[in-house]
Amino acid sequence: MAWYWIVLVVIGAAVVLYTLLSFIVARVVLKMATTPTAHTLDEARAYQTEHEHMDYGDYDNVWKREEFEVDGHSGKVRGEIVFNPTNDNAEIKKVAIVCHGHTWNRINSYKYARIFYDLGYSLVLYDHAYFGLSDGKYTTLGYYECHDLSAVCDMVRDRFGKNAIIALHGESMGAATVLGVLGLRNDITMVVADCPFSNTMKYYREVCLESTHLPGFPIVDFANAMSKRRYGYDFTKYNPIDSVAISNTPICFIHGKADKFIYPKHSEDMYKVCKNSLSELHLVDGAGHARSHVTDPQGYRKIVAEFVAKVEQSVDEK
Repeated sequence: MAWYWIVLVVIGAAVVLYTLLSFIVARVVLKMATTPTAHTLDEARAYQTEHEHMDYGDYDNVWKREEFEVDGHSGKVRGEIVFNPTNDNAEIKKVAIVCHGHTWNRINSYKYARIFYDLGYSLVLYDHAYFGLSDGKYTTLGYYECHDLSAVCDMVRDRFGKNAIIALHGESMGAATVLGVLGLRNDITMVVADCPFSNTMKYYREVCLESTHLPGFPIVDFANAMSKRRYGYDFTKYNPIDSVAISNTPICFIHGKADKFIYPKHSEDMYKVCKNSLSELHLVDGAGHARSHVTDPQGYRKIVAEFVAKVEQSVDEK
C-alpha cells in the first residue's frame, strides 16, 4: 500500500474515533446540563448552614409564608410568598422574586432574599422546573424557565397590584433566567443578575473546554442536536444578551473575578449593551462562581441596597 493511503487511513480512523469520543462526551455534557443531580430542600438547607453559616431562624419563626403554584412549561411550578409587614398599608407594594441556580432550589435563594426583606420587600421564592418541589423531568438553563418566571410575575401582579414594584434577583442559571424574561415583558422594575451567562452556546463551549479539556466543537454541537430532539431546547435560541439589549430595565450585574465556570466577560459584555443609564457592573475580587455574596457579604448587601434605592428614587420621580 502506498504511503499516502496509509496516511489517509490513519487520518480517517482518527477522525472516526474523535467523532465517536465527541458523541460520548456530548451525551455526558447534555446529561449534566439538563438532568443533573438535584439537591432536596433539606440538603440545600444543610449545605447553606454548614458552608455559608446561614441562620434560618427568621425563615422558620418570623416570616409569614404562604405556598403557591402556577402552571409552567413542564407542569406545576411551586414556591412560597413571604409577606413583609411593611408592605401591608403601602399604596405601592414592593416584591422581590429570587431565582436559584443550577442543581439547587428555593432554599438557596434565602441569603439573597433576606437583603430584599430588610429593604421592605415581600418575597417570592420558588423552585425552577425539575428542582425542589416543582414538576419537570429536565431543566434548560433559562430557555423554558424564563416563561415559567413570566407566569410567576403574572401571579405577583394579581396578588400585589398592577402598579407593584417588582425586583428580580437571579444566581447563575437563575440570573440567565431573570435576564431572559426581559425579552418577554417590560413591567420589571429592576434586575440583579449574579454571575449570568450571555450566550448559551458560548457558555457551553467554555464549560466543555474547562471541564473536559476538549474543544467545544463538535461536542457541544452534538449535545445541542440531542437536546433539540429530546427536549425542544435549542442552545442557539437562548441568549440573555439579546433580551438585555432590547430592555430598558435597570440591571445590576455582580460577578466574581475568579469565576471559572461562567467567565466575568459574560456580564461585562451584557453591561455594555444595557440601555438604561442606572445599570451597574460590579466585579468582586477573589470570588469564584456564585461566591460573591459569601466572599464579601457586607459589600454585596451594600451593592444591592444602593442599587435598589437608586432605582426606587427614579420610580418616585416619574
